[in-house]
Amino acid sequence: MRSVRTILLIEDETDLLEVMAFALQREGYEVLPAADAAEAEVLLERGLPDLVVADMMLPGPSGFYVVRLVADRSEGRVPAIMISGNTSTAHRDYALAAGADSFLAKPFALADLLGAVHQLCPLPQRRFAALAGATA
Repeated sequence: MRSVRTILLIEDETDLLEVMAFALQREGYEVLPAADAAEAEVLLERGLPDLVVADMMLPGPSGFYVVRLVADRSEGRVPAIMISGNTSTAHRDYALAAGADSFLAKPFALADLLGAVHQLCPLPQRRFAALAGATA
Protein backbone atom coordinates (compact mmCIF):
# COMPACT_ATOMS: atom_id res chain seq x y z
CA MET A 1 0.00 0.00 0.00
CA ARG A 2 1.39 3.38 -0.96
CA SER A 3 2.03 5.80 1.87
CA VAL A 4 0.41 8.75 0.06
CA ARG A 5 -3.09 8.83 -1.44
CA THR A 6 -3.62 10.98 -4.51
CA ILE A 7 -6.87 12.76 -5.33
CA LEU A 8 -7.66 14.20 -8.75
CA LEU A 9 -9.85 17.21 -7.92
CA ILE A 10 -11.75 18.85 -10.79
CA GLU A 11 -13.71 22.02 -10.05
CA ASP A 12 -14.15 25.12 -12.23
CA GLU A 13 -14.94 27.48 -9.33
CA THR A 14 -11.43 28.62 -8.37
CA ASP A 15 -12.25 29.56 -4.76
CA LEU A 16 -13.97 26.25 -4.10
CA LEU A 17 -11.13 24.33 -5.76
CA GLU A 18 -8.60 26.05 -3.51
CA VAL A 19 -10.60 25.48 -0.31
CA MET A 20 -11.18 21.80 -1.07
CA ALA A 21 -7.54 21.26 -2.07
CA PHE A 22 -6.31 22.91 1.12
CA ALA A 23 -8.62 20.83 3.33
CA LEU A 24 -7.61 17.58 1.62
CA GLN A 25 -3.90 18.40 1.77
CA ARG A 26 -4.23 19.20 5.47
CA GLU A 27 -5.69 15.72 5.95
CA GLY A 28 -2.60 14.21 4.34
CA TYR A 29 -3.72 13.66 0.74
CA GLU A 30 -1.77 14.69 -2.34
CA VAL A 31 -4.13 16.78 -4.47
CA LEU A 32 -3.94 17.18 -8.23
CA PRO A 33 -6.16 20.22 -8.94
CA ALA A 34 -7.75 20.84 -12.33
CA ALA A 35 -10.21 23.50 -13.50
CA ASP A 36 -11.60 21.42 -16.37
CA ALA A 37 -11.47 18.05 -18.09
CA ALA A 38 -8.56 19.05 -20.34
CA GLU A 39 -6.37 19.87 -17.32
CA ALA A 40 -7.47 16.62 -15.68
CA GLU A 41 -6.42 14.64 -18.78
CA VAL A 42 -2.95 16.19 -18.64
CA LEU A 43 -2.65 15.21 -14.96
CA LEU A 44 -3.79 11.67 -15.77
CA GLU A 45 -0.79 11.28 -18.09
CA ARG A 46 1.33 11.09 -14.89
CA GLY A 47 -0.67 8.12 -13.64
CA LEU A 48 -3.95 7.18 -12.04
CA PRO A 49 -5.10 8.80 -8.80
CA ASP A 50 -6.54 6.87 -5.84
CA LEU A 51 -9.77 8.90 -6.01
CA VAL A 52 -11.51 11.36 -8.33
CA VAL A 53 -13.60 14.26 -7.02
CA ALA A 54 -15.28 15.97 -9.97
CA ASP A 55 -17.82 18.70 -10.49
CA MET A 56 -20.53 17.46 -12.84
CA MET A 57 -20.81 20.63 -14.90
CA LEU A 58 -17.50 21.89 -16.25
CA PRO A 59 -16.61 24.07 -19.22
CA GLY A 60 -16.12 21.65 -22.12
CA PRO A 61 -16.41 17.96 -21.32
CA SER A 62 -18.26 17.24 -18.07
CA GLY A 63 -17.10 15.66 -14.86
CA PHE A 64 -18.77 12.46 -16.08
CA TYR A 65 -16.27 12.37 -18.93
CA VAL A 66 -13.34 12.39 -16.49
CA VAL A 67 -14.95 9.81 -14.21
CA ARG A 68 -15.55 7.47 -17.17
CA LEU A 69 -12.02 8.05 -18.48
CA VAL A 70 -10.49 7.11 -15.13
CA ALA A 71 -12.84 4.14 -14.76
CA ASP A 72 -11.82 2.85 -18.19
CA ARG A 73 -8.10 3.29 -17.51
CA SER A 74 -8.31 1.70 -14.05
CA GLU A 75 -10.79 -1.04 -14.98
CA GLY A 76 -13.18 0.43 -12.43
CA ARG A 77 -10.74 0.37 -9.50
CA VAL A 78 -10.64 4.14 -8.84
CA PRO A 79 -13.69 5.45 -6.94
CA ALA A 80 -15.29 8.81 -7.71
CA ILE A 81 -17.22 11.50 -5.88
CA MET A 82 -19.41 13.77 -8.01
CA ILE A 83 -20.32 17.24 -6.80
CA SER A 84 -23.01 19.46 -8.27
CA GLY A 85 -24.93 22.64 -7.72
CA ASN A 86 -28.07 20.79 -8.77
CA THR A 87 -29.59 19.44 -5.55
CA SER A 88 -32.41 17.37 -7.03
CA THR A 89 -32.70 13.71 -6.09
CA ALA A 90 -32.93 12.82 -9.78
CA HIS A 91 -29.59 14.52 -10.43
CA ARG A 92 -27.98 12.60 -7.55
CA ASP A 93 -29.47 9.33 -8.78
CA TYR A 94 -28.17 10.03 -12.28
CA ALA A 95 -24.64 10.66 -10.95
CA LEU A 96 -24.67 7.41 -8.99
CA ALA A 97 -26.09 5.44 -11.91
CA ALA A 98 -23.42 6.92 -14.19
CA GLY A 99 -20.59 5.57 -12.05
CA ALA A 100 -20.06 7.90 -9.10
CA ASP A 101 -19.59 6.16 -5.76
CA SER A 102 -20.78 9.19 -3.81
CA PHE A 103 -22.57 12.48 -4.50
CA LEU A 104 -22.39 15.85 -2.75
CA ALA A 105 -24.75 18.73 -3.55
CA LYS A 106 -23.37 22.26 -3.35
CA PRO A 107 -23.13 23.92 -1.00
CA PHE A 108 -21.74 21.17 1.22
CA ALA A 109 -19.80 21.20 4.46
CA LEU A 110 -16.11 20.37 4.20
CA ALA A 111 -16.73 17.73 6.86
CA ASP A 112 -19.09 15.97 4.42
CA LEU A 113 -16.45 16.04 1.68
CA LEU A 114 -13.77 14.74 4.04
CA GLY A 115 -16.09 12.02 5.31
CA ALA A 116 -16.81 10.80 1.78
CA VAL A 117 -13.12 10.94 0.87
CA HIS A 118 -12.07 9.01 3.99
CA GLN A 119 -14.71 6.37 3.28
CA LEU A 120 -13.66 5.81 -0.34
CA CYS A 121 -9.94 6.48 0.00
CA PRO A 122 -8.75 5.92 3.57
CA LEU A 123 -5.30 7.06 4.55
CA PRO A 124 -2.84 4.27 5.29
CA GLN A 125 -2.82 3.17 8.93
CA ARG A 126 0.96 3.34 8.92
CA ARG A 127 0.79 7.12 9.31
CA PHE A 128 -1.17 6.79 12.53
CA ALA A 129 0.89 3.87 13.83
CA ALA A 130 4.07 5.92 13.41
CA LEU A 131 2.53 8.76 15.41
CA ALA A 132 1.45 6.39 18.18
CA GLY A 133 4.92 4.81 18.30
CA ALA A 134 6.57 8.21 18.63
CA THR A 135 4.74 8.94 21.86
CA ALA A 136 5.43 5.58 23.51
